[in-house]
Amino acid sequence: MKTSRRKFIKIGSVAAASIPLLNLESKAELFVEPTPKYPVVSGLEKGFLSPPQATKSACYWWWFNARVDKEGITRDLTEFREKGIAEVVMINSAGGLSGVPYPAGVPFLGEEWKELYRFAMKEAKRVGIDVGINLCSGWSMGGPWIKPENSCRWYLQSQLTVTGPQKFATQLPLPNPRDRYNNVFNPPGYKDYIDLPLDKLDYRDTAVVAFPVTDEINNQITGERSFVLPAKNNHRDATSWSRASDSIGPTLYPWQNHPADKPIPVSQVIDLTAKFSKDGTLNWDVPPGKWVIVRTGHRMTGSKVMVAQPEGDGLSIDWFDHKSVEIQFENLGKVFIEEAAKVGAKPKYFCDDSFEDGFPNWTANIVAFFKKYRGYDPVPYMPALLGYIIGSAEVSDRFLHDYRKTLADCMADEHYKRFADLCHEQGILMQNESAGPSRSSTVSIDGLKNLGRSDFPMGEFWLGINHDKEGGLSEDLSFGATRIVGGADGQNLTTKMVATASHIYGKETASAEAFTSYRHWVDAPGTLKQALDRAFCEGINRIALHTSTASKPSDGKPGYEYGAGTHFNPNVTWWEKSGAFFKYVARCQYLLRSGKFVADVLYYNGDWAPNLVDVKKINPDLGSGYDYDVCNEEVLLTRLSVKNGRLVLPDGMSYRILVLPDTKRMPLAVLKKLKELVKGGATISGVKPIMDTGLRNYPLCDQEIRQIATELWGKIDDKNKVNHYGSGRVFTGVTTRNLLLKDGVTPDFRFTGSTNFIDFIHRTTKEAEVYFLTNRHNNKAKTEVTFRIKGRRPQLWDAVSGAIMKAPKYESHNEGVSLSLEFDAFQSVFVVFPKDASALPKTNDCLLFQNKSSLSALQELNGAWQVNFDTKWGGPEKVTFEILQDWSLSTDERIKYYSGKALYTKTFDLNKPVQKGQRLFIDLGIVKDIAGVKLNGKDLGTVWTTPWMLEITTEVKPTANLLEIEVINQWPNRLIGDVALPVEKRLTNTNIVFKKTDKLLPSGLLGPVSLKVTS
Repeated sequence: MKTSRRKFIKIGSVAAASIPLLNLESKAELFVEPTPKYPVVSGLEKGFLSPPQATKSACYWWWFNARVDKEGITRDLTEFREKGIAEVVMINSAGGLSGVPYPAGVPFLGEEWKELYRFAMKEAKRVGIDVGINLCSGWSMGGPWIKPENSCRWYLQSQLTVTGPQKFATQLPLPNPRDRYNNVFNPPGYKDYIDLPLDKLDYRDTAVVAFPVTDEINNQITGERSFVLPAKNNHRDATSWSRASDSIGPTLYPWQNHPADKPIPVSQVIDLTAKFSKDGTLNWDVPPGKWVIVRTGHRMTGSKVMVAQPEGDGLSIDWFDHKSVEIQFENLGKVFIEEAAKVGAKPKYFCDDSFEDGFPNWTANIVAFFKKYRGYDPVPYMPALLGYIIGSAEVSDRFLHDYRKTLADCMADEHYKRFADLCHEQGILMQNESAGPSRSSTVSIDGLKNLGRSDFPMGEFWLGINHDKEGGLSEDLSFGATRIVGGADGQNLTTKMVATASHIYGKETASAEAFTSYRHWVDAPGTLKQALDRAFCEGINRIALHTSTASKPSDGKPGYEYGAGTHFNPNVTWWEKSGAFFKYVARCQYLLRSGKFVADVLYYNGDWAPNLVDVKKINPDLGSGYDYDVCNEEVLLTRLSVKNGRLVLPDGMSYRILVLPDTKRMPLAVLKKLKELVKGGATISGVKPIMDTGLRNYPLCDQEIRQIATELWGKIDDKNKVNHYGSGRVFTGVTTRNLLLKDGVTPDFRFTGSTNFIDFIHRTTKEAEVYFLTNRHNNKAKTEVTFRIKGRRPQLWDAVSGAIMKAPKYESHNEGVSLSLEFDAFQSVFVVFPKDASALPKTNDCLLFQNKSSLSALQELNGAWQVNFDTKWGGPEKVTFEILQDWSLSTDERIKYYSGKALYTKTFDLNKPVQKGQRLFIDLGIVKDIAGVKLNGKDLGTVWTTPWMLEITTEVKPTANLLEIEVINQWPNRLIGDVALPVEKRLTNTNIVFKKTDKLLPSGLLGPVSLKVTS
């Protein structure tokens, strides 16, 4: 992992080479703020110290096989509220996934299920838990009410060569059911339906055309151009973890005209659909010459809902026609609404889980939709889907662009917008993972547009197989192992896209399914934090824990569980101490939802489909220290304006520069909007366009493109890189970083240390500038950080403890504010710059972010510890550890295989007194996996992450101090021990399989436990 991060820093260092280094000695003035006479508590501080319910965690609440009961429902919801979970996403599903068996419960939608559902809604309302519901059993959307004609579709084509003149009255050949789908490997359950005959696939015709051919080889796309045809005509299956560039790149490879091409003039393509009967017979008087007849139709893919209960199992919906989602809402959504209403409750929202339905590429009404969105008839161009050159290679390329873009528009409007409308009509909101990661990431979607239709745009992030181990996130490992994009980026796949969609569409939250994993009971809050903080820096500010399985208490512990998710529920060993972690989440999410995201640059992502946003990265032209958003065509055309030289959105977001994609193709409407923006004072950077992307009003559109582009780009050449137009500027051939520097805009955030990696995100509120910083390395980091903030004094807010350091040492200079910070492994902190100089916080706790190195060892708590285990879980009631030891290495099997809580007690005296003004801390060393600490009867709180220390200055006595440390490990050790026992002697019960040879987890208080004092 270190190698990857060094490369990350190297990229940033190179990009920053043009920035003068700060001469702090000559430019800086050192400030140590005096203690105020009285505290002034801001609204921002109130929310941070006591986060509102809305900013607390959500969780996926799986009802597998509806194996739930009222006792378990009440227990879960009550515990969720108590620990800091404010919302559940109910998913009714079958099985436990990943081959994990799951016992049966009651039938989905039956009377017993409805009674349990009503009880759950009533209980949720009673305890104050919001409920969202996934609108299908399992995922993605579908069910038994979806008939073949309303299901997910693939297009098929057949062709027949005939010679005229002749009177043709013959049945045309049906397409091959696997026409160009021979390389399918990724859609759900495809092996069950891919080879079905057409009579079982609801085949339907769309159009029949014919055209004359003179040279069948050169009438078609040839050479290397043909390699990208499967991407352009939407037949390319791809893995779920493909990057945006992998999905988009092949579709953007330009088809240039070749001298050998023998294009078929559009005017010579004859639409014969009206002459085609339902039985497949074409009645046509064939003109003289050789003709190719192309029959285009479509089949249901056969794809079904994944992991659905029998009563909810069925075909996946047609994603491109509103009729399907209306059927889904009528048959399932209204059941949820009506049953909840019987107990005076209502779901907060309905949701779609992540789009995981392969790559549907057609819909029955595609011709009508095409005319609506693109403004012309697609039928004459349909042979281009087979690779025929219609008009020219370039014209065929434009048609295929328009075809994919039409599908993207249909999914956004016909499915997601219609779904939102149906919800809103019922007073319900909508949540979607509508931009992936999809089962096939080549489906033609506009990810930002889909997300923009949602009240809660959502993505997801996973935990790698060994994410908590050294090297577990190495760039040399596959995505399947790390679950992040490797190399210098080291980021989650979809979260930046979700965040930027939230920003550009004016949403308050950017949500994520969090901590999905195939690891079982090996993660506690301490190992989850680094993945969470990475997502926070990507812009996520609302997580739904994945996952919490609803279960019957009578099924024992750890109970039946989901096959893919980090487990969060009352059956988890460390659940009783989880509140500290959830408080951290709530504090972070409160601040990260406050105000607006700060970005200097807005990248326009083009109008093509697929259209996805890549992971958060250091763009080579921008370098480190700046942040950015990405916009699509819709937002640029309908939401972007200019004010005082800045590009602004109606919800308050603003940017300094708009950067165009590296292509000479651009929709005419976009270029006209750019002209308007630049004239009003905007700055844009990019290459001069010369042609439109599509065929609307072709070729006149290209003439207008060139005319407007000449005005905007003026006389830019190799020497002159800028053109002034109206009040604005257009640049070409200048890096975005240099443009910003030339305008006096230094990086928003910088840090020192070639091996350090301090990630950040910046929010601006009415009260303050708020930066979240996190150490992305699993080791300590000393660094100097610099913020582009002038005239304000910083405060350090610690979301782990809730403590605020109002008067850190800092240096103010010409380029902002700098301060030195010391981070522990994966430690994070908020740096807050209040706009009101008098708004000092009421607390003044030292967070040890600036004086860690000044801590010195006072004494180590050596000697014997009294340890009490829970006999109910097989442990000895009371033992003495002469030295701290790992339970898993014990020769006593009662300890070796123990899982749960143990109480360590020790009495100690101070070796020497603490001097006046000094502060004393207890350092627990290594804890596996979470601890609660009491000293002399005073509860000091829960320790769950670095630096594993608590202050004891006011609680400690010179002698006879009673120290009590409750330590909780995880389930695997007990589960491994139970495997070797007869079933009747086992203490645990679960469906997750462990082997007696599995490696035990380090457990307990490993120490060393020591006292440290400030100098």
